[in-house]
Amino acid sequence: MSQTEKIIIITAIMECCMCPTTFTGRTADGCTIYARYRWGILSVRIDWRDPAPHGGAGGAWILEKQLDPKGLAGAMYFDELKQHTSEIIEWPDELTPRSFDSDKTGETQDDLLF
Repeated sequence: MSQTEKIIIITAIMECCMCPTTFTGRTADGCTIYARYRWGILSVRIDWRDPAPHGGAGGAWILEKQLDPKGLAGAMYFDELKQHTSEIIEWPDELTPRSFDSDKTGETQDDLLF
């Protein structure tokens, strides 16, 4: 990935809306992405089991951003996630509906979790 090339996310699910807010999703090249907002820090990584350039290396964080200087915040809306990661990630316009069947993506809910 070049520095100008964004990671394209094709599906995104809000796994938890409370503290910590967590999102999972699938990239255009089939990797699993994980984002969480906890203690005022937004962290995003690609599943360590996925290939380079994003995965591997123990699932190194591709973004870690302190948003709340007091370190108390942990809830975030999807639009806020998109705003804070827009320089490196292109998210879908809306969250993928939570579903335990493969009606839209061919994936089950368990396929998006790691």
